[in-house]
Amino acid sequence: MGPLAVLTAIVFGSAVAISFGLCSVLIIFLILGAESEQIGAEIGRLPILCTGFLVLTAVSGAAMYSLMKTLSWRWKAQAIMWLALVILGLLVWLR
Repeated sequence: MGPLAVLTAIVFGSAVAISFGLCSVLIIFLILGAESEQIGAEIGRLPILCTGFLVLTAVSGAAMYSLMKTLSWRWKAQAIMWLALVILGLLVWLR
């Protein structure tokens, strides 16, 4: 397992963990949103971020799979993963 595979695995694991956390909070907010107007006001960008991290999870999972199996499209998958990571980072950073 080379350094690129390790970095891809770190991105994939982080994306899975963040996706799980954000989607769990989104579900709880949707359930409790009717009871509390403050929760309803704070939901804001949560669905967008949840979707973005789910996309990053899928893309990084495909990139990791293609690296492990040394498939012909592994470099395209890597490029898409890093592009998705940069776009998601800008989305979070710039609000």
